[in-house]
Amino acid sequence: MQIVLDTWKLNAAIPDLELVAMEDEIVVGHLLGAKGSPGSPAVVAVAPLCVSPARQGQGVGSALVTELLERAERQRWPAVVLLGDPGYYGRFGFEPAGGVGVVYEVVGKRDPHFQIKRLSTFDPSVHGAFQYCWESSS
Repeated sequence: MQIVLDTWKLNAAIPDLELVAMEDEIVVGHLLGAKGSPGSPAVVAVAPLCVSPARQGQGVGSALVTELLERAERQRWPAVVLLGDPGYYGRFGFEPAGGVGVVYEVVGKRDPHFQIKRLSTFDPSVHGAFQYCWESSS
């Protein structure tokens, strides 16, 4: 929750890339797409994906990730990055980011948990050390 609050405080959330899943006027899921820190590759950073425990395993998270990727594509972002389970995010086309030159130094170049989904406007010039927006404010 602190990550979301810090992202809002920094005005780093990307318009139309913060998604909320509702059921009977109750929030059952949330996904936030944000900018990285200045100097980071210009990609969408996702953190965190949250689904209420009662709704996990029912497609809420998948729907949120799919919608965010579609919206990021329409906004012509080159890629989306996240820190998460490769087994879960691999089905959406995410791959280890270090292999394409985007590195989250906190986990290192070879850690498969920092992942990237290249979108249609991806260019090899999108590379370098990535830092989440809330980390630069610490």
